Amino acid sequence: MSSSADVVDPQNLDITRYTQGDDRYVRYAEEILGLELADTQKRILRAVAKHRRLIVMSANGVGKSYTATALKHGFLETNLDSTALGTSGSYSQFEDAVWRPLKKLHKEAKQRLGLPGETYDGGQPRLEIDDDWFAKIVSPRDPGDLEGRHAADVLVVIEEADKKYITAEHFDSAGSSVTDGSDRMLAVCNPPRDETNVVAEKLESNRWHVIQFSSFESHNVLVDAGELDADHIPGLVDLPTIAEDWEDWNSEPWPEAPTHWDGDYPGVAMLNDRVEAGDLEREDVIEILRPGFDEARQAHDRREDLDERWYRRRAGIIPPAGAEKNRPFDLDAVDSSYVPPNKFRATGPRCGTGVDVARSGDRTVQIDERKDQLDVAYSEPGTDHTVQFNTIWDNLDEEPNATISIDAIGEGSGKADDTAARYPDVDRFKAGEEAAQSDEYKDRWTEGLCELGNWLEAGGTFSDSRLRRELQIAARTLTLEENYYASRGDEVYVADPKSKVEDRLGHSPDHLDAAIMAVLASKGVIPEDEDDTTSGTGTW
Repeated sequence: MSSSADVVDPQNLDITRYTQGDDRYVRYAEEILGLELADTQKRILRAVAKHRRLIVMSANGVGKSYTATALKHGFLETNLDSTALGTSGSYSQFEDAVWRPLKKLHKEAKQRLGLPGETYDGGQPRLEIDDDWFAKIVSPRDPGDLEGRHAADVLVVIEEADKKYITAEHFDSAGSSVTDGSDRMLAVCNPPRDETNVVAEKLESNRWHVIQFSSFESHNVLVDAGELDADHIPGLVDLPTIAEDWEDWNSEPWPEAPTHWDGDYPGVAMLNDRVEAGDLEREDVIEILRPGFDEARQAHDRREDLDERWYRRRAGIIPPAGAEKNRPFDLDAVDSSYVPPNKFRATGPRCGTGVDVARSGDRTVQIDERKDQLDVAYSEPGTDHTVQFNTIWDNLDEEPNATISIDAIGEGSGKADDTAARYPDVDRFKAGEEAAQSDEYKDRWTEGLCELGNWLEAGGTFSDSRLRRELQIAARTLTLEENYYASRGDEVYVADPKSKVEDRLGHSPDHLDAAIMAVLASKGVIPEDEDDTTSGTGTW
């Protein structure tokens, strides 16, 4: 959405335009809030005016969250003594995507037109006109806060309704406040991952009106594809963005793009980078993407092997059973990074080292990261740690200053202490400890897997056969999920536990563990202010 010049003149304000008819909230958003709306956003606002219960299930980038923002403001300001409640499966995202824009819109409309109400931050942010006339954010942790509201008119908005923190109880509690024909309930979501989600259940109910969009219906995408003659609307997804997602998530070129590029096709991400750097015109990128537009738009109808993120976030549908899961790294990346031993020689300086200390029946492993090469410097079974570490320390003494990451629990704890006393830069690794990039990953296990995946994708190589097998099993086994954690106030990735790999291998993946630590050490991905004696509560 963007500001529009067609705002109402305060001297000619006709309140009935915003209290009657299917276009009441469309007119409010355009004339009172001064917004330029896409057709998808108008459809949502018209549907709310007509239907008591509405689910908007769509891919990303069509402007559904901003539409909910405009609706909450319009509902409150045009319905006397009304209550507008909002919650979300991702509470911090609700604050960023709905509350902060709501405050900005209200401030501007109040200055321009003298609209009533004051905004208040705090535990439950709210826009208050009177004691019984307000909009408020409600935490998803207590579904009961959504029930029993019996104002003259009630609107309940559930954002991120597909997240697992939104349950049937949230819908039931919110539904108890929708008691007559003037009340409204809006659920906004991406498609759920499968039919067990509460949103999937509501989709089958004839009580709910459903609107569904794909990212291909975004105003800006249609403009780029040549199907709509209009200017871009800021904040909505465009064609180069979804094409870059296609290539990243599905590990294949955007349809027809290589045949419309003169020379070796570098991929959309590289082309987008060149546009930002001023080395390439945006229209040149659009020209190579347009021929594949229809094939990509309809791919979900023909294929069940695409990444589940594509189905949910771009096609706007529940992924089919055969959809590829979101993974820290895929099998192709592992296989392309493997170099036969007779063609591999690690010659670079030691940039980081990972040491996994053997438990009963396992191996003690040292892996060095040497400028995009993983070199297995030591790998022996058994738990004679004194002998093992004398050899490992001899190896490390040759280049003592690079970061060393060593497991710091169980049998590894004592040798981690000894290693920290000998070398200047030692990371005490605990898999369950909070990630260094805590706004992206739940724990260091997840972070390490994803950083290792990035390392493989960037062209890193290795030659060890044990590491190859463990990476292959991990690529086939481990998946990522996005979960909201109240303690973080954010939604972050969390990987499947290591036990899933152990079950497939029949033993601990010691080489995988050491490789993760080596990559994290070489990249300097280490939590700040580590407390070696108290940090971390998880175990491998």
